[in-house]
Amino acid sequence: MKLLFLPLMLFMLLAMAPQQSACAAQGHAVASSKGTDRLSLAMDIAKELRCPMATNQNLFESETAIASELKAQIYLMLEQGQSREQILDFMTQRYGEQIRYQPKLALGTAMLWGAPVLLFLGLILLALRPNFTRLTRTE
Repeated sequence: MKLLFLPLMLFMLLAMAPQQSACAAQGHAVASSKGTDRLSLAMDIAKELRCPMATNQNLFESETAIASELKAQIYLMLEQGQSREQILDFMTQRYGEQIRYQPKLALGTAMLWGAPVLLFLGLILLALRPNFTRLTRTE
């Protein structure tokens, strides 16, 4: 009986080995996929933020020490389950609105974008005004 038990157990272990390795590989693929997604999201966020030290470079392109720390901070926050908006808000609170390449629309930024348009329209009206007064005098 003991002689039959040992070969039977060995056969069962060998038969189940491919299934276990397939399950382990599938679990690793899922974990790897999550890690890859997290890394690509971290890179996207790093492309949206300016480097505080390097001029005209985003965090993704910059090779300064603070950029490396901030990239690691972004990845760590993603691992902790924080969303893109939470990370961007954290960085904005820590470094100010100038860290964003696309700042949120506020009164100050609206005035920056609206002032040139209003100035241009005012100049057009000023240029057309003499023509309008000449037309009304001739009548």
